[in-house]
Amino acid sequence: MSTEEETLAAEAEATAAAEAAAADDTAGSEALGDAGKKALDSMKAKWREAERIGKASATEFAAYKATAEGREAEHKTDQANQKVRDDALSAANQRILKAEVRAAAATKLADPADALRFLDLSSFEVGEDGEIDAATVASAIDDLIASKPYLAAQGGKRFQGSGDTGTRNESTRPAQLNGEDLKKLSPQQIVAAKNAGQLDDYLKS
Repeated sequence: MSTEEETLAAEAEATAAAEAAAADDTAGSEALGDAGKKALDSMKAKWREAERIGKASATEFAAYKATAEGREAEHKTDQANQKVRDDALSAANQRILKAEVRAAAATKLADPADALRFLDLSSFEVGEDGEIDAATVASAIDDLIASKPYLAAQGGKRFQGSGDTGTRNESTRPAQLNGEDLKKLSPQQIVAAKNAGQLDDYLKS
């Protein structure tokens, strides 16, 4: 097993318990009142912090082990490759998250972009399957409207166009890629496709 594989395995083990607990909490969130949901959000934040610490510890352990085994150069190469993949995934997740938030805000705010300006996007998570908890996003937008009612759509005058980029001329759009296409691409190709606008439909689906 390579250093990279060992690191990934250790990270997966470190986060398994946190993910399981978060899933159990989410399953019962609909039965909670506002106070309960706030407590649940606080608990989820703690789980995310525990997950972050677990990943950091796993990475540090892998580095020490590689040094002890004389594989420091190999480890550095593995870490560099992993960073490229992580950066590509992070960029794609941010695009997914922003598209989801804008779409959810399109029917509630006069300008959906205000949701991106005022909400803490780091409080939302994109799952490994690319899904986001829509109820959590909707609740955050409702809370935003409650605290800043002037942002709400008034008199039916709501944002026209999509929650992502507004009305777009379909004839000028680049060819769109789907999930199966992405499986065949490298992280660098995914980033290039995203920058070229070829993931617009996929990230909004």
